[in-house]
Amino acid sequence: GKEGDIIDCVDINKQPALDHPLLKNHRVQVEPKLHFNRFERFSPNEKFVKFRWREPCPVGTVPISRVTKENLRRARSLPKMPSMAAVEHDAIASNQHVISLREDAIENIKYGCHGAVSVYNLTVAHDQFSSHNMWIETGPPDHISMIAAGWQGNGHRDGCYNVLCRGFIQIDRELSPGTPMRAASTYGRDVFALEIRIDQVRLLSKFLFFSLNQDRDTGNWWLHCDNPAINVGYWPKELFLYLRNGSLHTAWGGVSLAGSNGVCPPMGSGHKPDGDFRHATYFRTLKWVSATGDALPPSRKISEWVDKSNVYGFKNHHVVIRQMKGYTISFGGPGGYCGG
Repeated sequence: GKEGDIIDCVDINKQPALDHPLLKNHRVQVEPKLHFNRFERFSPNEKFVKFRWREPCPVGTVPISRVTKENLRRARSLPKMPSMAAVEHDAIASNQHVISLREDAIENIKYGCHGAVSVYNLTVAHDQFSSHNMWIETGPPDHISMIAAGWQGNGHRDGCYNVLCRGFIQIDRELSPGTPMRAASTYGRDVFALEIRIDQVRLLSKFLFFSLNQDRDTGNWWLHCDNPAINVGYWPKELFLYLRNGSLHTAWGGVSLAGSNGVCPPMGSGHKPDGDFRHATYFRTLKWVSATGDALPPSRKISEWVDKSNVYGFKNHHVVIRQMKGYTISFGGPGGYCGG
């Protein structure tokens, strides 16, 4: 493909994901049984990232990135995505650092979550990692079932992020996880955003719109994007031990991995929040989905986690009425020495 990867068009019913031992009897679901609402652009500074830019595969086939030895080598060096439910307990690697807002009302089962995050073009070293995600997860600390969606600046590049995590069923003939974004925000000017949803009922995404949703009829977790609306594919319910009937935890924020020299990469726009949404990365329209399908903002039971405040910042704006952004947080920073 133009993005540098080699893309093969593979029969949808013979794609590599179906070789997963848990999917021996799985039948491909070609479209979700749930319906998704679309967001409107909230600010004249916000723009959509366009996905439809490469040649689609023929009908009946799907795009699969060819896995190279270099992909596999990088995969072995990738960090495990930390659990947002365990950050207070020193359960993450010493060179990983987290900024997050977590919904803590565990009496409310979450069947999805969504938000829109602004996207920037970060430069990170080969052994650094900087990601900006929404999480939905549940289960005991040593057996967490987790899905995370968002965008990343990744010196490692691939790994068990995107389709190297076995079991993702590709449905769309053009867009697949890991497809590079062809637009990014400019400090102080236009903002390009990625909207993400993870739902068991329904999910949304915006500017650059990604969403993860659980189809309540099948239990599968779908990945969606918007403008135009695209059903990218899904993770079958068989892959998850604890995400078959909703989730206890949802969170939004960022994760970084320091390099071997102890230097943390930039996160977000590379600038700390200063109140101007054109300056720092923000997550807006934060919501979780209830059993009745209602999309609700974070409750009063929340936890805010800011690691390495010398190089990163965080601000909870709560509900931003002026620009109709809904529940919004901004975060990020230039990075710098954070080891020791």
